[in-house]
Amino acid sequence: MSSRALSLSLVRYVLTAAVRDKVVWGVVAISLLAVCLSLFTANSAIIEKTQFAIVFMAGSLRLLTLFGLLLFVVFFIRRSFDARDVEFLLTRPISRSSFVLSFSLAFSLMALVAGFFLFLLVGGLAFYSKETSGIFLWAIGVSVEYIIVANTAFFFAMVLSSPVSAGLATMGFYILSRMMGQLLAIVHFGGADLPGRKILSGVFEITSMIIPRFDLMTQTSWLIYGGASGSDWLLVGAQGVAFLFLVLVATLTDLSRRQF
Repeated sequence: MSSRALSLSLVRYVLTAAVRDKVVWGVVAISLLAVCLSLFTANSAIIEKTQFAIVFMAGSLRLLTLFGLLLFVVFFIRRSFDARDVEFLLTRPISRSSFVLSFSLAFSLMALVAGFFLFLLVGGLAFYSKETSGIFLWAIGVSVEYIIVANTAFFFAMVLSSPVSAGLATMGFYILSRMMGQLLAIVHFGGADLPGRKILSGVFEITSMIIPRFDLMTQTSWLIYGGASGSDWLLVGAQGVAFLFLVLVATLTDLSRRQF
């Protein structure tokens, strides 16, 4: 194994573990069950049954697939530490930066596969019902969201020794990113009598400039009413890329300080 910036052997090692892990296949099974449940529930709608099925399917599959990806990353990293696989891999002729970048690439590829899997399921129904105005931009946004969450889970799993703590921290990050728009709106327009309103407003505004805005990056309403403009989405996407770079630097910094 060479000490290049990326190690294909490490990437293949992670992807092989993903195929072998039962969590991935569990997510596939649950996703197919969610598809059946969405189609069944849509029959109870009086009007716009197809639109209801698309929105319900997209929302549920988006969360199920994300949590499955998150859990795999967290438990895989912690299992690798507990079994001393990380220590063994770092004794090979490979730099720590190559280790982080290779694992990040593997997790990002998994995120892209998950996004494509979601596109096939939701897109199949969308194309069948001819509701395709925002499916492509939505699928791209979900894939980018998955990449960011997977690498954030990688960071928390490296920093926190407990897989449960790392998983909860990643979920908290995701929920905060999804709710940032609502929090800003509450502080600015609905919190006139809120104690410490100015302080909270400043904290949320600074936070919104650091963490990615998942509430703007991907919206389920795009599947029915069309996607956002390309320029608006690129701005939010650029913020996500910048945050991804920050997470990778933090992960590499933490690993560089470790003594094995």
